[in-house]
Amino acid sequence: MKIRVKQKEGFHFLGSGGEFPGELPIDAAAHVGGKGRGFRPPELLMYSIAGCMGIHTYEALHKAGKHVEDLEVETDGERREDHPKVYTKIGLKFRVKGQALTDGDVKAAIDVALHKTCSIAAMVNRVAPISCEFVIVR
Repeated sequence: MKIRVKQKEGFHFLGSGGEFPGELPIDAAAHVGGKGRGFRPPELLMYSIAGCMGIHTYEALHKAGKHVEDLEVETDGERREDHPKVYTKIGLKFRVKGQALTDGDVKAAIDVALHKTCSIAAMVNRVAPISCEFVIVR
């Protein structure tokens, strides 16, 4: 996959490429000169993990014949204080709504996503352990 970012002005960049035809605004944090004109790269990583895990959890439930009405993934990442400010651990909270879902169904789907199908989580989990919790919304 080829992606490119091009400087727009100062710390503001626009990303393009992949399958999406639009542009993705990227900017630095305010304390280094960013002006809030886009997502910060660490935020994009959290979006990638949440999106990948959401897609693959939904996929696992769907393949198991489970009907999912709504699925939400919230992230909470801890980073080092000194540079490089890498993530040291990441927590994911899933809210899943669906007919006749059991705890076992959701746990199994999350486990498949985390350990088998979500490439983003598989990479990141090696350096920043990812923990998952969930609630089934009735």
